[in-house]
Amino acid sequence: MAEKEGKKRKRHSNGVDTPSKKVAFNRSDGARIKVTYNGENGSGPVLVSSPGLTAPDLLFKAYKRPLSTPSTNDVSSDSHELLLHSQKHPRLDYTASPVALDQGLSHYMAIYHPATQQLQVTPAHHLSLRTTLRTENKVHEQRTFLQQRQELGREFGTKKAKKIIADKTVNAITNHDPKGKGRSDDVQDAILQSMPDTITGAPTSEQAASTALASKPIPKPNLAAESVEDVYPFDTLVPPADAKLLHVRDWQEKTKNDAAIDFKHRFPAYRVQDLGKTDQILRLKALKYLQLLLEFHDLLPSSGRNGRKVPKKDVLDAKLASWPPTLVASVRTRFADSTNALTKWHMQNLHAHICALSLFADGWVTDTSNLRDDLRLDAKETVQFFRELGCRIAAPTEGERERWGIKKGQEKSVKVARLRLPLEFPKARSAVRR
Repeated sequence: MAEKEGKKRKRHSNGVDTPSKKVAFNRSDGARIKVTYNGENGSGPVLVSSPGLTAPDLLFKAYKRPLSTPSTNDVSSDSHELLLHSQKHPRLDYTASPVALDQGLSHYMAIYHPATQQLQVTPAHHLSLRTTLRTENKVHEQRTFLQQRQELGREFGTKKAKKIIADKTVNAITNHDPKGKGRSDDVQDAILQSMPDTITGAPTSEQAASTALASKPIPKPNLAAESVEDVYPFDTLVPPADAKLLHVRDWQEKTKNDAAIDFKHRFPAYRVQDLGKTDQILRLKALKYLQLLLEFHDLLPSSGRNGRKVPKKDVLDAKLASWPPTLVASVRTRFADSTNALTKWHMQNLHAHICALSLFADGWVTDTSNLRDDLRLDAKETVQFFRELGCRIAAPTEGERERWGIKKGQEKSVKVARLRLPLEFPKARSAVRR
């Protein structure tokens, strides 16, 4: 006969005793742990959590607030709210206050004494530690007579009086000090201390100077050079591909045989005899490249305001037939834009390279009067190009007058450009204030 539906059948035993659900806490030696509850009157321990903060080693002041009936002795978590506050830090205030999410929850601290076999459980306050930047209350600060006058002047003064008051404080770090001594407060100290970390990516003065020079129409100088020769190296003034096409053997042979060399410009004509008899090949190539740039400069017709136009390719090649066509094409591409035009910036770039080549050919001390005549510029404009290269301009010395054949009385019209370290570049002109 089947059993009634819903009646549980008794499980058959398999010969194994099932353990009890209760765990015995008795020690092996038979001793029992005595649990005591300490809920008597007293302040009780405090559990402080500091999420996101490192708990400081500071002294805190404790403040209590009764939850219901006030009591002078009992400060337990069930009867009072506890708050800890500290102003021992020079700029920060630390406050440990009850957690709003802990309403309805109780926290305890258990301490076990192995010697007495006792476990003491005590109610505890759970607080959360937070920090704020200390701000000084200026509402009730006593103002000086001078501050009162300044406030009246800002509100009811004339435009001139308001401007004078504004000029006194526009560059001040702080104006909160009652004595007006410019003493900064805690907020400003914290901001100033964080500034070195926030400006680590700012460019240095050397980087700013290099960026400013890179935009100028001059050869790129080496600001880290330790000698004058490294400021404008040969590869910077003459591209390596163009240098291979510059042959100076004919100049060397003619100068050694005292043969005449025809020039249309004064600068190479006055220097080829001395350089041709030496083995300074780079200086000779710089002089020959300068001669090419001068001939290229003479073939540029005017095209509008301060601009020039490169002649057509067949005309340019015919005028410069004594030079390799590849070299002529390289010069045209280097100093003209994509439309074969030379704007004011391109012309200044061409003039600056010619001046830099003259410095290289003359050993970084050159007479500016020859290029002034070859480029058909006035003396002031020629000198300015050498200043943009970092040169110092002065009158020729006695030895230079004798070496260059400058007659007495002519030294006033001759300016000498010298490239020396440290370089001296013109300062940027500030806009005229109106």
